[in-house]
Amino acid sequence: MKFYNRQQELSRLGEIAALAQQSSHLLVMAGRRRIGKTELIRQFAAGRNDVLYLFVSKKRTQALLEEFRDILAERLPLFKAATFRSFEDFFVSLFRIMKEKPQIIVLDEFQNFATVEPSVFTTLQNLWDREKDRITGAFVFIGSVHTLMKEIFEGSKEPLFGRATARLNLEPLAPDAVAEILTDHGLRATAQLPFYDALFGGVPKYYFLADRYRLYGKAPGAIIRTLYTERDAPLQEEGRELLIEEFGKNYHLYFTILQVIAGGETQMARIADRAGVNVNSISKYLEELVSYYQVIERRVPVTETDPGKKIGRYYLKDQVLRFWFRYIFRNQSLIEIGDVESLTAKIIQDLPTLTGKSFESLVRGLLTRVNSEGRLPFRFSRIGGYWNRTGDIEIDIVAFNEDSGDVLWGECKLNGNKFSAADALRLKEKAAKVPWRKGSRRDNYALFSAGDLSAGRKEALRRAGLIPLDLRDLLEG
Repeated sequence: MKFYNRQQELSRLGEIAALAQQSSHLLVMAGRRRIGKTELIRQFAAGRNDVLYLFVSKKRTQALLEEFRDILAERLPLFKAATFRSFEDFFVSLFRIMKEKPQIIVLDEFQNFATVEPSVFTTLQNLWDREKDRITGAFVFIGSVHTLMKEIFEGSKEPLFGRATARLNLEPLAPDAVAEILTDHGLRATAQLPFYDALFGGVPKYYFLADRYRLYGKAPGAIIRTLYTERDAPLQEEGRELLIEEFGKNYHLYFTILQVIAGGETQMARIADRAGVNVNSISKYLEELVSYYQVIERRVPVTETDPGKKIGRYYLKDQVLRFWFRYIFRNQSLIEIGDVESLTAKIIQDLPTLTGKSFESLVRGLLTRVNSEGRLPFRFSRIGGYWNRTGDIEIDIVAFNEDSGDVLWGECKLNGNKFSAADALRLKEKAAKVPWRKGSRRDNYALFSAGDLSAGRKEALRRAGLIPLDLRDLLEG
């Protein structure tokens, strides 16, 4: 599968490399596993002879030093007879090379040094502080365990605190890039994007897996069966592989909370009740999942000016984790007995609910791009959803301009052709009850449909005072 949509990140690496010709830099690159950090470096290094890539595997110290020595020897024959007695010897050699000419030294899964040899961090601090003005080139430290990388470089008492000169955090691919992947695999992106987005989000590795297993064009049940529900399916342990190292010994508690949130509970009291956690204790765990682990997010109505109000709701940020906790972790009994058919059928039956919720986030992402292109009636400064304390008013999309008072109220539907004039009236009635700048705002209304809207339905919606937009409009303009 080809490389997609990392031009901005490649450009950033190129800028650092150019600066490193005359000075030293320490770049910290982070992002969740499977996001494509290693592939990004591989693409960047193609055609260059100044990039040295080293993977920090969890081996005994001497075994890893010998591996690194062999890699160095391939580039510089003088290292064939070298013997590194410690990582200090190894890094001293790297700094010596960088005094002679610029080198870009990449250490992948850098956080593994915490297990292999924790003294590496102090060694690097001492060498960096002493030699950074005498060397040229860059160290690129890549990490997948968010909590460890954050502690290593942001912990005020840690040796490498404050040493990074640049940071690069890899985010999931944008919906446009996912649509390009689907198109390149012979699919009609506007029809398939909601399903694949709910299943994989924007994480490149999962699309590579679908390509490797020749799943593009297959029915949803076949895709889910192959990747998730069959015995030894490649993603059956995905949640554990992504999070157990992050959570440590408390992972059972966090996993239970995440299962409840993935199942649709978003309010603190209800999460506590379903997870069997005292309501007075749940806020601590939720705050850790939001701020420290950054696995979930707390949302408030987009019009709310006080983010601390108790009207907040909690959501998993990652679509794959949402899918895994909602269906795989929740149904371990079916997995243990190998009842592939029942589990797959259960997922397919509920999947429209999950896809509908994911579609709301997908629309927000696409609207952000459309907004920058000036294709809406006004340019919004904020976008999100709205709900009131009692929960009787909920609006999927609310985008507004804080200066002009223009606002767009929108509903998201997988099949917008079923959205009637009565539904349009209900949307307007709900919007009328929202107090934000009431009496001094300009209201606009929209329907966002995953499926293609017929010409007749679009005309009917326009007559009802709505802007009709389907995925084809949002993707293709």
